[in-house]
Amino acid sequence: MRVLPCVLATLAVAGGVARADASEDEDGDFVGLPKRSLGIGFIGHGTRIGGQSEGGFGPSLEFAIGRDRWQYVGEALLSSTSMSEWTTSALDMKTSGKMLHAAAGVRWLARQFRIDNDGGIELFLLSMLGYQRFYFDDGGRLSRPELAIGWGFQVRTYKKPRLAFHLDARIVFTPNDAESSLVACRGSCSMEEGASTGFMTGFGLSW
Repeated sequence: MRVLPCVLATLAVAGGVARADASEDEDGDFVGLPKRSLGIGFIGHGTRIGGQSEGGFGPSLEFAIGRDRWQYVGEALLSSTSMSEWTTSALDMKTSGKMLHAAAGVRWLARQFRIDNDGGIELFLLSMLGYQRFYFDDGGRLSRPELAIGWGFQVRTYKKPRLAFHLDARIVFTPNDAESSLVACRGSCSMEEGASTGFMTGFGLSW
């Protein structure tokens, strides 16, 4: 997928900028991300499978390791899923089931606005590599990788109990027809080898 080299290059440049910013803060007010954190949340998603729209939502769990402006994140999601034509109403979804999602990636803290010494509002960018596994009620199965890039903001406290409430939005890239060798499916998806750009959005609380 041609997007991946661009994302990695962007993050590499951002890393250099982040280190410079962290060392050049004149007021010394920058507060690094926590060394370890655990979070729970809720994520909604929407993608395309073989020319049909697919979407759902569900609870998520994340574990993160922080270093200055960087945060290395592992994420798991159990989501509902419904697949239909664009013209199908919500009451007439053709296929439903569940989706398991796992991903790992990085967040980079782009801006930090301190309200006082106790907390502030922060803006971040993120990039994640993941995998999706669909289980449709009619017996269909689909597995495919994903690449996500996005942005978000969080409200964070800098003193104990050190809580953070975040909201983010992501653009998700999955294999298309030309890359169908990356997609494994059977059952109802056996003739649906392609997918297209989708999205994920969610919120969570970490500590």
